[in-house]
Amino acid sequence: MEKWVFELIVEKIPPFSMFEGERAVMVQLVIMLLVGVLVSIAFGLPLRSIVMGSLAILVVVLWSRLTLIIAPSIRSFRPSLSPEENEIIERYKSLLFDRRRPELFAGALLFIPLLLHLMRNGTLLQYYLNNNPYAIAFAMVLAWDVAYRAGIGAWVGSLNLWRSVKLLSASKKREPLDYTLLNDLKTMERIDRNGVFFGLAGLLLIPVLLPDPLLTLAAAAYSACIAAMSFLSLTTVRRVPWLPPDIMELLEKAKFAYVGHAGREFPHLTPVVQVFDGSSVFFVTSKASKKFSLIKEDDRIALLVDERDPRDFFGNKAVMMVGRARYYTLRNAIPNAPKLLRVFRLFRRKYRAYIDRYSERRDELPEAWRLTPLIKRVPVEIVPEKVVYWRGARKIRIGL
Repeated sequence: MEKWVFELIVEKIPPFSMFEGERAVMVQLVIMLLVGVLVSIAFGLPLRSIVMGSLAILVVVLWSRLTLIIAPSIRSFRPSLSPEENEIIERYKSLLFDRRRPELFAGALLFIPLLLHLMRNGTLLQYYLNNNPYAIAFAMVLAWDVAYRAGIGAWVGSLNLWRSVKLLSASKKREPLDYTLLNDLKTMERIDRNGVFFGLAGLLLIPVLLPDPLLTLAAAAYSACIAAMSFLSLTTVRRVPWLPPDIMELLEKAKFAYVGHAGREFPHLTPVVQVFDGSSVFFVTSKASKKFSLIKEDDRIALLVDERDPRDFFGNKAVMMVGRARYYTLRNAIPNAPKLLRVFRLFRRKYRAYIDRYSERRDELPEAWRLTPLIKRVPVEIVPEKVVYWRGARKIRIGL
């Protein structure tokens, strides 16, 4: 698979090739700052040229670092178990890393209008560079660096949004055992979060461009557009299920599950009520329960949902999730409030009769059984590390 020009420069051209990842970016920062300061001193440029030039260089370096994080993440995607979704992911990768260098084209589309504007308007060239031709030559190199990376951000951001929308649409047409790998979906979320940071980093250019209102407006619009596209892509890809429709249906319909823990001296197994929010399985437990005390000591647990067909052995279904338990108390409830409110609504909808009955007879219940969210009873989320599905006599390992 092709690599972006900037990646090839970092890999093959000294001194960048002598370092890896973050260190290569730091070398770039030092070299660009050193050259910028020397140019400013040599041509007697004002102090504001050094300060604002350094700020522009910082944006280039931040974008460079994000580029070196995003590109390998995209290439790491594995084949999806859904043919249509796999085709979308492969198309997404091929568009990003095309032999025709679309990121160069995107950078040029931004650089050429920028260059023409600078030459015609001249406000920034006079304000920072005193129209010195040698200083302007260096500034044009910096302007290309900014435009090239801005082009990468625009190209990646737009394709990320396209990818997320297409995957969500395709996920609604899955066959019973089709799915896209959980860790790949999480990688897409990280890429989109980095896209938001990419857009926000562009706001640092606004102080540099303030003498030119048109470029200031353009930089603000660009940053807002990249951040908005990335955020929209993030919220969309989070809605793409990572489990096959068969398993999702089982988790959504099942009224009970069994939670197993290795225990201190012997295994501990208890039935629980559970809900599935399309992404994670949650159950609730009392703070006074042995289950909760065990989870606090060792968060490794297993959850089993088992559906039996008394008339047909081959109609039996079961799913087991092995992973880590993440529990929510008052301490971590606020940053996770949207998720917890959604989970409480799911419990209320699924177990309305059960919850109403407990609420009516609350005073008769032992203290540990009272339904006081986060105070007496806590929601527990299962972070899966292994998923196994049984359908009839067939055992299916669900890749993550």
